Amino acid sequence: MNQRTHSWIAIRAIALLEDEGSEPELVELLKPHARMASVGAWIPDDADAKRGGAGASTENHVLKMEPYHGAQTERFTTSKDFLTEHVGSHRVTAQYLKEDATLNDAWWAVPYRGDVPKPGQHLPNRIMGLSTMMKDLLLMGDREVDALIPGDLRFARYLHDDIRTAAAAAAAYYFMLSHFVADICMPCHCDARKLSAYGEGLHKELEAHWSRTVGTAFEKKNLCVDQGGLSGSERKADSEQILAMARFKDDAFGVRFSGAEIPDLHKGHDIWLEAIHLCRASFAIASIIAPCDQYPYGDKNARAPFDTVLGDANPELMAAIDHMVMHDAVLNTALFWKHIWNKVSKE
Repeated sequence: MNQRTHSWIAIRAIALLEDEGSEPELVELLKPHARMASVGAWIPDDADAKRGGAGASTENHVLKMEPYHGAQTERFTTSKDFLTEHVGSHRVTAQYLKEDATLNDAWWAVPYRGDVPKPGQHLPNRIMGLSTMMKDLLLMGDREVDALIPGDLRFARYLHDDIRTAAAAAAAYYFMLSHFVADICMPCHCDARKLSAYGEGLHKELEAHWSRTVGTAFEKKNLCVDQGGLSGSERKADSEQILAMARFKDDAFGVRFSGAEIPDLHKGHDIWLEAIHLCRASFAIASIIAPCDQYPYGDKNARAPFDTVLGDANPELMAAIDHMVMHDAVLNTALFWKHIWNKVSKE
């Protein structure tokens, strides 16, 4: 997803948490920094964040699924019922897969395994690592962060204020996490076929479509303005306006949030396993967009142009993809954020 789309998803997730109302302290941490979501949510793809040869490719956080031919077939075979149950009916992707008839029994019977082009690019691993770090950083928060978390940090008197996590830094880490969580929902990030590579048409054009829909208001240059002269009340009003602007975009993607409480991870899941199942579901969506009988997994030359499989050529599927990806990207971001906050504040 492009920068402005990642900005919208992160800001809309703050608004979703505010509307749900169960974690006002988390909203209090994030909301004043809503404009900075346009920076934090883009750090994983920002060229400036890849110093020292860490990687120049935008495909540096993926889990590319393909048919598995090893001995552990049972481990990598997932039925439709099992996957949709573990993804959960609160996610539009699971609802769509449950009703889908495009992927037949033969497709579901094949074992599929996720891999990465290079070590360190594993998307669920990225999410797990950052989430674990965030829990520690929140526990070591400065006085502003500490005031939002129940209990006492008994060793705080030994910590200089400079090494404790500032509220703005904590918010930035939340926004960084939103990038990885949103990319779980991008089907091309979870499909090993060459047609899903960024430079091969479908991936780039699909992201450009979402970026156009989000619009220029969520560009980093338009959101990141100097607020140094604003009073506290003016900053609060500004954040209200930014969140309202994000909510206004729901109709453009056909998004409706249920109003129910944002759930936790599926029973028995940790963050890593939850992310694995979501990647598997996104791979299934990629296989609906570009059916494997037309675009085989082993064919390195097969391409699925955006204008052929989506866009004006397939408006019904295009609308469904817009709806499920954007709904679930926002919901998943809020869900993962809430899970981490509850681990720190309530357990």
